[in-house]
Amino acid sequence: TLDSGIQFIVEQSLDKAIKDTGAKGAAVIVMDPHTGEILAMANRPTYNPNQFYKYGDNEWKNRAVAYNYEPGSTFKSIIAAAALQEGKAYPEEVFVDKGYVEVSGRRIQNWSGDAYGNVTFTDIIKESINTGFVQIGMRLGAYKMTEYAKAFGFGKATGIELPGEEEGLLFEPKDMRDSDIATMAIGQSIAVTPLQLVRAVGAIANGGVLLKPHIIKAIRDVDGSLDREVPPEPLRQVISPESASTLAGMMEKVVSEGGGMKAAVKGYHFAGKTGTAEKLKDSGSGYSAGRYIASFVGFGPVEDPEVVILVVLDDPNGVYYG
Repeated sequence: TLDSGIQFIVEQSLDKAIKDTGAKGAAVIVMDPHTGEILAMANRPTYNPNQFYKYGDNEWKNRAVAYNYEPGSTFKSIIAAAALQEGKAYPEEVFVDKGYVEVSGRRIQNWSGDAYGNVTFTDIIKESINTGFVQIGMRLGAYKMTEYAKAFGFGKATGIELPGEEEGLLFEPKDMRDSDIATMAIGQSIAVTPLQLVRAVGAIANGGVLLKPHIIKAIRDVDGSLDREVPPEPLRQVISPESASTLAGMMEKVVSEGGGMKAAVKGYHFAGKTGTAEKLKDSGSGYSAGRYIASFVGFGPVEDPEVVILVVLDDPNGVYYG
């Protein structure tokens, strides 16, 4: 399913991003949200397969499918989808943000440190306001939030035709304290793979229908005759087309007015969500001070999306916001 033209642009852009940011690693996936076809997939660091023995595990790893990471605010798009579908929040509803919220003795602040006062749900998405998402997470509760995360395909391998795929990590709802609900609502203390995330946001772009991602379009025999085709495989309707359309409109504001304005493309409407997550220590316990994973996921054109794209930069130097 790979498109050599798109793959070339992705490889060039990725090399430039690594040079500009000094990131230790990166992954990019471009998918067709209507078919689940992977149009491009690239990782850094990479290796020359003709001389694979000169490289180690870190270069061999296909981060796009075999990398568990905390998604941070890109995951808020999934929480927003659950809230809209369950009627727990609506776009113009006003929330009060005082800059922080305390849950189970844990203080959660906004990424900017600012207090926004009275804000609508749309503004909460546009400005990626943590306190608002904590409130929405508490309304949904542990079981509903986990139910939607699983429905969107998290916590389980996608089954793409590639080796080494990870499953990610989700809480057991019965074990979740209020502070766990709060951190999950802002995309922390869970782990996803890039492929899981791009597929989940692809469902929002695809009218709420989740597809199985695939990278093999067809298999041909030696004489060129078709052995079998791999058709699109819709799995389930995760949210209604109305909820998906509403959320797409809200995510479009992220690109036209909010934190994702660098993703704007003149003459088109694109939707997206930024993400900045603290990086876990290699030991898995606690976070590494001053080290982050910056990401952006987006799709468009909003009227009839042709691509959904995720860019993940691991441990960039300097500016680390998604």
